[in-house]
Amino acid sequence: MHRRELLRLLGLSTLAGAVGCVEQPASAGPAGATRRTAAGAAFVPDVEFTLTAAPSDVSSLPGAPTRVWRFTGSLVTGPANTLETLPGSYLGPVIRLRRGQQVRVRFANQLGEDSIVHWHGLDVPDSADGHPRLAIGHGQEYVYDFTVTNRAGTYWYHPHPHMRTGAQVNQGLAGLLLVSDDDEDALALPSGEAELLCVLQDRRFDARNQFVYQGGGQMEMMNGFLGDRSLVSGQLQPTREVDAGWHRVRLLNGSNARIYKLAWSRNLPMTVIGGDGGLLERPVVQRTLTLAPGQRADVLLDLTGLGAGTDVHLDSVAFPEADAGVGMMGMMGGSAPVPNGAPLRMMTLRTRARAGVVFQVPDRLPTFDASWSPRPEARVRRVPLAFQQMQWLLAGRTFSMNEVAADETVAAGSTHVWEFVNQSNGMGMEMAHPIHVHGRQFRVLDRTGGRATNALRAGIVDAGWRDTVLVLPGETVRVQVTFTSHAGLYLYHCHILEHEDMGMMRNFRVT
Repeated sequence: MHRRELLRLLGLSTLAGAVGCVEQPASAGPAGATRRTAAGAAFVPDVEFTLTAAPSDVSSLPGAPTRVWRFTGSLVTGPANTLETLPGSYLGPVIRLRRGQQVRVRFANQLGEDSIVHWHGLDVPDSADGHPRLAIGHGQEYVYDFTVTNRAGTYWYHPHPHMRTGAQVNQGLAGLLLVSDDDEDALALPSGEAELLCVLQDRRFDARNQFVYQGGGQMEMMNGFLGDRSLVSGQLQPTREVDAGWHRVRLLNGSNARIYKLAWSRNLPMTVIGGDGGLLERPVVQRTLTLAPGQRADVLLDLTGLGAGTDVHLDSVAFPEADAGVGMMGMMGGSAPVPNGAPLRMMTLRTRARAGVVFQVPDRLPTFDASWSPRPEARVRRVPLAFQQMQWLLAGRTFSMNEVAADETVAAGSTHVWEFVNQSNGMGMEMAHPIHVHGRQFRVLDRTGGRATNALRAGIVDAGWRDTVLVLPGETVRVQVTFTSHAGLYLYHCHILEHEDMGMMRNFRVT
């Protein structure tokens, strides 16, 4: 099909129809109501806190304050360090939990529209997972009860209402959730001021310093929304003073759609010790790190020997825009103001006169789950990722709130191999898709196909436990997942939030 024919098919009515065919969520019910998980009366929390989503103002840029939506928290019971506020940021509190804790969260919605919170990466009962069917309305409360069973690692939380996830995250609703355990403690990793928490996001601001969203219309939404300014933990290209020693840098790609190819200046290596689901078996040392929306990385950085006042930059280095895929705008010869692959300065670390933490990187990391192994006998399911009939689809299907196909039903605790196959639509339109599976970490078995010259490949770390995997154009990525022991309804979807909102999301049922 030629571009002329594509343009003919891309009338606004067609686009509106494509968006409108996605099933709308049901009404969340009357204000003042409380809904809760089904933990039972015997559940006694070790940690309890409130989490409120409400409008707020922050000073993001010089001049007028930026109106944001933000999570705020208040500790009811538990360790004093459970909630940590990031100064000068619109992001929610950093939640620090420990493996084995029983946790109760009282989520209050004061946004004026439906919302719900998803604990990204945690293995929790389906009633605590933040499925959009559980969204609550303004003035309502949702009580989450769950036990922390995950390994120590970097997780996060964000809203998950259907068709509004992208907008609510862009408006500011997100936060880090850090889990610790005894195995991680034994490593004595850099901590305190030597632990840097970095949520990478991009935003657009108007002349009044307000966030702009969906500025390019529905066509831009089909490509995923890209900002033109880079923020780290809610601050615009910050400069942080740090000691000249070892640092633990926790990275989250909290952007709606942007892929980062991260590198340190001064030719310093990326020493990756952890991913979505905690520490790796052994450190992975490379020059760049590819991080897709929803993915996390735990990185060690050695600044010992640098003199006072030395600057080290974290950059997203340039790569060809086509390596992230050619979406609808690319098919029509257009591009975002700052496209995927544009070079970006993320933040600067400036060394102080004093020496920092002394640390020896171990050859092996003791928290790796040595009991894991590939299961050749596991049932295989093929999941094509494709653009058809003006929609991004998973296995030829779009989202329906309660629908589950036969091949999307799995037994609790069973092990399967899912093959994510990133297909072109025959017109040359293809995009990289970060696929997220709720409720359980998985292992990447292999990736085949795609362009060998794709510049993002060299930075991908597939080792260790993942919950989000980037599938490049033309690639097939096979993952092995042992599903949660919690029965119920969970989600898998593209973590380009606009793709998710437009229906590139499906349920799977654990029986």
